[in-house]
Amino acid sequence: MKYLLVILVFVFSAAAKGAAAISILFVNPSVEGEPFWTKVQKIMAVAAGQHNVKLDVIYGEGNRYIQLAELKKYLKYRATPDYVVLLNYPAGAEQSMSLLEEFGVKFITLEQTIAAAEKAAIGEPQQIYKNWLGEIYHDNFKAGKLLAKALISKAHQQALTPHVVAINGHYGSESDSRSAGLMDYLTQYNLKLNQIVYANWSKMEAMTKTEKLIQRYPNINVIWTASDLMALGAFTAIKERKQPFLIGGFDWLRDNILLIKQKKLTASVGGHYLMGGWALTTLVDHHNGHLFWQNNTKIEIDLAVITQDNINQYDYLIDITDWSFLDFKQLSLLETNQSSYRFDVAQLRKDTLQNIN
Repeated sequence: MKYLLVILVFVFSAAAKGAAAISILFVNPSVEGEPFWTKVQKIMAVAAGQHNVKLDVIYGEGNRYIQLAELKKYLKYRATPDYVVLLNYPAGAEQSMSLLEEFGVKFITLEQTIAAAEKAAIGEPQQIYKNWLGEIYHDNFKAGKLLAKALISKAHQQALTPHVVAINGHYGSESDSRSAGLMDYLTQYNLKLNQIVYANWSKMEAMTKTEKLIQRYPNINVIWTASDLMALGAFTAIKERKQPFLIGGFDWLRDNILLIKQKKLTASVGGHYLMGGWALTTLVDHHNGHLFWQNNTKIEIDLAVITQDNINQYDYLIDITDWSFLDFKQLSLLETNQSSYRFDVAQLRKDTLQNIN
């Protein structure tokens, strides 16, 4: 009887250990409450609940020095997480990744934000930094081209000759790749880009720069922007003017989708706020023995564009607050026995959804 009790205690303690939540730290690169990254975080929390994951969050506050300091503080004074999900800041990638290596924490990066010499210095996942399992990202060049196509197509629909300006984020891999996609599209169709300016992802700065661009180029009618916040800034600058303007950005922010429905903005490229939930799902699979991150180092996703022509498929996103209708277990390779991940922003179209709260 005594031996039976010992065995039962061992079995139950092992079961309890197996049921213990995986711990994942999400390094939100922005400030608390910023629209896009707040949505990434909320959706990630839904995935965490479905996968029995203990999710912690710290904030980089839009600054590589602050992000590194917050990450150091967390790793030094808190229980070491099983995994970290983060976005690398340009000029800060080596320090953050070296820190995670020092603490022996495996991690996934979101987006491809590092270029040139710094990219060569960090290498590819699992090369220089062995704990860097992989990266989940979209092709910013392709996405920039997608937005350009949506804006120019709308100009042609309205019998307008496109006169184009662009508002980029900052001098860096992500925003420059997006604008390179724009320029490639314009070159392909023999269209001219009047000027590209940088507004540092700021709505206010984009508004000011738009006002100056209109003074410099009075005939502009297409304003391509590298983010929805900057698209809102451009819209604020032109909304009292009677001439037509076609404006688009990135991120699928609520206000932008609403303005597209009201036919005041033209387009928004996005869907990538799902990537945190996807990253978490792959880490749960990895933790439970799936070999995906041993055999792969990257997951590339395609973004989608919301326009005035397909807004009826996405307008429910304007008022969505509860993301629990997303089923992340159905995306798990272990749960479904699929051979590869089927991460697709098209799952947010109304005609692909089963339940919308």
